[in-house]
Amino acid sequence: MAGYGIQTHGLGRAVMNKGARVGYNKGGRTKLRFGGGRTNLLEELGRVEGESSNRNRRDEVSRIHSELNKGYNKGGRVGAKKGGDGKWIQKVNKSIKARGTKGKCTPITKPGCTGRAKALAKTFKKMAKKRKAS
Repeated sequence: MAGYGIQTHGLGRAVMNKGARVGYNKGGRTKLRFGGGRTNLLEELGRVEGESSNRNRRDEVSRIHSELNKGYNKGGRVGAKKGGDGKWIQKVNKSIKARGTKGKCTPITKPGCTGRAKALAKTFKKMAKKRKAS
């Protein structure tokens, strides 16, 4: 085991065998290691709050709190991509027509209505409800 160093930590036995592939296979997702996007901010917050307080540090704590709350304080889904062309519904309808999957989720309780199709059906249903209400 000696001579491999810290770089092999957590990569499993494949690294220990000479000639074996290092790291992960192509495709799919790797497991999330050491937390997500908020982890760095939380660690930074802990570091700054542990230091003795002065005006600059209080401003930094305030900035980190605002970054943590941005996007997380309201809940719900994340908005559409910036720079999108706004024609996603037309593209989806065209794709449904091309694949011949119209009615796959009518009613939404059908056994074949799963995953992305179900999410899309829920989105369309929500949009229709909003449209009919106004």
